[in-house]
Amino acid sequence: MKKKTLVDVNTFFENEDDEFKKAMELEDMLVDIACEFINYRAANDLTQKELAEKLQITQTMVSKLESGEYNPTVRMLFEIAEKLSWNFSLEFKRDIEPPDYYFDELEGEQNKASPVNFPMVNVRELVMKEKK
Repeated sequence: MKKKTLVDVNTFFENEDDEFKKAMELEDMLVDIACEFINYRAANDLTQKELAEKLQITQTMVSKLESGEYNPTVRMLFEIAEKLSWNFSLEFKRDIEPPDYYFDELEGEQNKASPVNFPMVNVRELVMKEKK
């Protein structure tokens, strides 16, 4: 019998072109979104139709969201999050480091360099958690 080994997840797509990698990143985000809806329905013992009524969308739209077939807008996700009492945030990550300093006019001092703490965020972490 031939031995099979698992491929390292970090190297699985390394030979693919950038367009393919971007498409996979988007699919990954859509799957994350889909899982949130599926988990919410399961935790609240709701059918797709019941969730659709709560969200004021169609059952077909809930199905598309749960399958990852539909790419919702930020506005739609924000409105859904409000209706489900979820915290919603969308984060971006810079690939380059921001500058360590910027020039700020301080009281009595002009153009003095001041350190800056830029938040580094990740777009893949589309966070939709229930409010506590």
